[in-house]
This record gives sequence, structure tokens and C-alpha cells, in this order.
Amino acid sequence: MLVLVVSLWSCSTVSSLMSKIHMYIQNGLGPNNTLTVHCKSKDNDLGEHSVDFHQNISWSFTENPFYTTLFWCRIWWYDHHRLVWVHNDMFDSSKPDQDMGCMDGEGAACCIRRAQWDGVYFVQWDGKFKKIYNWIRE
Repeated sequence: MLVLVVSLWSCSTVSSLMSKIHMYIQNGLGPNNTLTVHCKSKDNDLGEHSVDFHQNISWSFTENPFYTTLFWCRIWWYDHHRLVWVHNDMFDSSKPDQDMGCMDGEGAACCIRRAQWDGVYFVQWDGKFKKIYNWIRE
């Protein structure tokens, strides 16, 4: 809950003259479960990051004027020594607003993704989370 409050606060602190997107990927898996996240766009490789429980990785960007901004991520963790992963889009500006899983802040959009035991959830306009992706378990 604290991570969500901090994430929402930081989305509302941007000047209304800027049109930024703030992305957050949260680890909601539980104690002693480290999430590994590697996100990219066509122009940016954000590198691989380890995210502990109740922590997040975040980055900000400005959408390109052609609405073709796309960030995809490979996200994985281990459940009793078994690999659990997804490799999917985390932000796609070509999709309608209601499908992007972002909330409006003051001059910014706040896009929160949360990894939980059963899948990856995107925050919705009302602040609730909706499951978007199931994990692939090997």
C-alpha cells in the first residue's frame, strides 16, 4: 500500500506544462521473492534490475508525437527453483487510454504494474488493479 501511495504522489508532482509518463513495476510477490525486470523500447534499454518485495523499478519518458511509444519487459522470478516469467508490453501508446492501465496525474500519466503470485496487474483509472498477464511457469 505504501508503494502505491508514494507512486501516486510522485505522479501528481509534475508541472501541468509537462506531458510525462511515469512507469512503475512493483514487486507484490511476498517476502523473500525477488523480481527481476529488464525493460526496453526501440531507443532505450533500461537494463536488468532486481526488485525486492514492496519495492519498485521506475522510469519516466515523454510519449513521441506519433503515439508509437512502446516499452516491453521481461519479468521473472523463481518459485521453489522453478522459473516463472512473462515477456510482454508494459506500455503501448497506440492502444486506447482505457487499455493502457494508467491514471491521470497533474500533467502526467502514472502507469503502475504489479507482479503478484498469479500474474501481472495494471492499475486502472479508478485506482484498482486488473490482471493483464498470466505467468509462464517452467
